[in-house]
This record gives sequence, structure tokens and C-alpha cells, in this order.
Amino acid sequence: MKTKRFGLNKGLLSRGWLIAILLLMLFVTACEGLPIEIQLPWLDTPVPTEETETPVDLQGTPTPASPEPEPTLTAETGTGKIIIWLPPELTPHEESLAGLLLQEKLNSFARENDVEIEVRVKAQTGSGSLTDALTAANLAAPTILPDLIVLSDADLQLVAKRELVYPHSRLQELMLDTDWYPFGQEVSLDNGEVLGIPLLTNPLALVYNEASLLVPSNDWTAIKDNFGYFGFAADDSQANYLLLLYQAVGGRVMDAQGRAILEEAALVEALTALKEGQGALHISNLSVDFQTEDQVWNAFLNRSLDTAVVPIATILNQRAEVANQPKPALAEPDITLGTAMVWVLGNPDPARQELALDLLSELTETEFLSNWSEALGWLPARPSALGAWKNPNLKPALEKIAQATRLYPPEEIINRLGPALRNATLLILRDGADPIETAKTTIESIK
Repeated sequence: MKTKRFGLNKGLLSRGWLIAILLLMLFVTACEGLPIEIQLPWLDTPVPTEETETPVDLQGTPTPASPEPEPTLTAETGTGKIIIWLPPELTPHEESLAGLLLQEKLNSFARENDVEIEVRVKAQTGSGSLTDALTAANLAAPTILPDLIVLSDADLQLVAKRELVYPHSRLQELMLDTDWYPFGQEVSLDNGEVLGIPLLTNPLALVYNEASLLVPSNDWTAIKDNFGYFGFAADDSQANYLLLLYQAVGGRVMDAQGRAILEEAALVEALTALKEGQGALHISNLSVDFQTEDQVWNAFLNRSLDTAVVPIATILNQRAEVANQPKPALAEPDITLGTAMVWVLGNPDPARQELALDLLSELTETEFLSNWSEALGWLPARPSALGAWKNPNLKPALEKIAQATRLYPPEEIINRLGPALRNATLLILRDGADPIETAKTTIESIK
């Protein structure tokens, strides 16, 4: 009997467990169909989530930002964090001397001030450009606005119109310092108001072989008097060289209302300089096919040209000297045109602005700016910084070029005049057109 009773109890127990399991399964199935969430610990399987925020070193080491998707910040971003937006040319993420110098400066500031620094690299053109991202952040996510931004002079004009950057009394105080080149004073202002602190410039320069026994003239229009073959990007859509020639002889590009203009006398003089240079067989036939300064520079390096017009950064960032390549020397003109970069404030919060301005003061200090700009191969906005460059090569000429640099006209003026001046350049060099007639038709084409 004991054996039978044990067998019966065992059977009942098995049936009881089976019923309990079935009821539990029904309960779970029902819960999954409910519109509310019920926490079931044994079913709570962790699901990996995609990281959406770029990690930042607590001591301020900048970390690369992926272009897609854009990293996000929490809404509780406080004054203990500085967000910096930079163009690709200034990225601290690459293994370069310039990148390491910037990283060290940011790390030092972060440690001394117990703050977190995040650097994001933003393209200057195309979809998702720096200006587009800044506009979108102001509209949709003001809590993640950058505190400091480096803008081109053209982008500064654009964001100033959209009121996306902010003036500050400390910016004005910094610009009261006399240690700024004229282009720096120019780029810092918008309608007479200080909106930024100048950083760097990349002007056009006339380069020649240091070993040459002949030195080209410092006068841009003296093409016919120079030696050898001269080259420039004649098929450049913005016509940078003819624009420089035109402004070098005193031509204005805007009237009192800010509209694009060309003055006939100055344009005739600039076109005549091209015509005479071609007549003296000094302008290389290669010029009419050059669309970029890189093409011009490569022709100079392979000795197809004796003199050439290229940006300073192209010259200073050349690779290590190669056998049989010319060693660059520079003419010292009274005027040249260049692009520029400028620091601006991108966040309206007063506390964040003060912290950003503390960092900006260190980033524009002479010793750091000297080392950083020399490593970048761009001319600094401070004469004292350029004077402290350690490499003496080209420095006397660079100091005169920096002093002579003026900014290109506003982008809308360039877009209006560039195609017309390009066409005029090609008419003179390729078709042998008359300078006076070409000037008249060019002026008519922009009306």
C-alpha cells in the first residue's frame, strides 16, 4: 500500500506542475498582448543600443566625430563643457604636429579649469556643412550649440546675416590690441561690429625658383618684364588672378549699395597686362587649361613654369624636398588677396560664453598661435606670431605678404564677377581679343 500511495502522489505532483506551467505560459502570452508594459525579470533580455554620443575624455582630449550620424549631447549640458566646431583643415584628430599641438592646448585648459572639451569637425561645403548644421541646431536643438566655431570669412558673412553668432565686449577688447594684421581687423568686423577674432589667412603669392639669377617684379601687372614662363589658373571659375590684377590697379568691385560693379579703366589696364605678357611670350600656354592652383603648383614643381601664382598654404605645405624640384622663393607685392579663418561665439548663454572666451584667449596667445600656424602652413593673424616662426625660410617675404593681404570680396560678388572675368581672361589669352573691347563686353555682361 505504501508503494501504491507513493506512486499516486507522484502522479498528482507531476500533473500539478504541468498545470502550473501551462497557466504561466497563458499568463505570459496575455501580458505580451496588453497595451501596458509589465516588467518580467526573467524575460528582461538586455538589448544592445547603438552609441549616439561621441565619447569625450574627461580631461578634454578631443575625439573624432563621425559625419553620420551626428553625435548628440544630453539636454543637461552645463557650463562645465565646451563644444568646438572646426573645419577639416584644423582637425586635432590626425597624427600631425598641428593636431598634436591643438590637443595639448585643449587638454591643458581642460585640466586647469576642470572642464570637458569636445571637438567636432564640420565640412565647409555640401550637405550637412558647418553653416547648415549651425542653422539646424539653432532651430531644433539649441542645447547642443557649439561654444566656439572657426569660420571662413565667407561663412562668417552668411551666419552673421542669420544672426547665428554673437558679439561680446571681450571680443572688442581683444581687437583693441594693435598686434593684428590689416586682414585680421577686416575679417573681425561685420557692419562695424566685432563678431570674431581673426585666426589665419591663405593669400595668393608669386613663387619662383630660389636658385634663379633673376628675381620677378613685385608689381602684379609687370608680367611682360619678368623672366621665363609664367603660369596661373586662367580657367578658374572665380578668376582669382584677374580679380587680383584688377584690384591691384585700384578697381572697385562694389558700389555704395553693395552691388557688383567693374570699372572700365581698371579692367582695361588689367587685361592689357595679360595681353602684353602673352605678347612677350612670358605667359605659358598651359595657363588656359589650368582650373585649379594645384595644377599650377605641380607645373611649377616639374619645372614647366618659372613663376606661378598659388596660395601660400600650397607652398608651405609642400612635401619634403625632392631632387630636381625648385626651392620656392616669393615676390613681395604691395597687395594680394586671400581667404581667412576667424573664431566666433556660437552659443548665446552668458556663462558658456565666458568659459569659451577664456579658452579663446589662450588659443590666440602669441606663442601657441605661432607654433600652431607654422605647423598648419597658414599665416597667423598676429604679426608677433609670424615673427616667432622658428623656420627662417621665406619669413621676411611672408611678413610682407601678410601685411599686404586683403580679403576677397563677399561671396555673392565673387559669384557675380567670377564667370565674367574668367571669360575675359580666356578671350585675351586664347582668342587674342582686344583689351578695350573685352572690358566693355565684360562690364555689359554683369549688368
